[in-house]
Amino acid sequence: MALASGLIAAVGGAVNLVVADGGPGTGNGVVGGAAAVVQGLIALVLGGLAMTRTRRTVSPADQMTSRPQR
Repeated sequence: MALASGLIAAVGGAVNLVVADGGPGTGNGVVGGAAAVVQGLIALVLGGLAMTRTRRTVSPADQMTSRPQR
């Protein structure tokens, strides 16, 4: 979920930066677009780290415990 929302925020912020006329303080959302890009990239990194950590902690022995017992 963090990967998808981070990607959406980063792309949306980048589009806002490209479309906005003027600079910071003009009311066109340049600062908000830049903040969205930064927060989106942070969400992408944290989501990626969480996914790799989840994959590393599941060992083959943990997967074998779900078999039916006699």
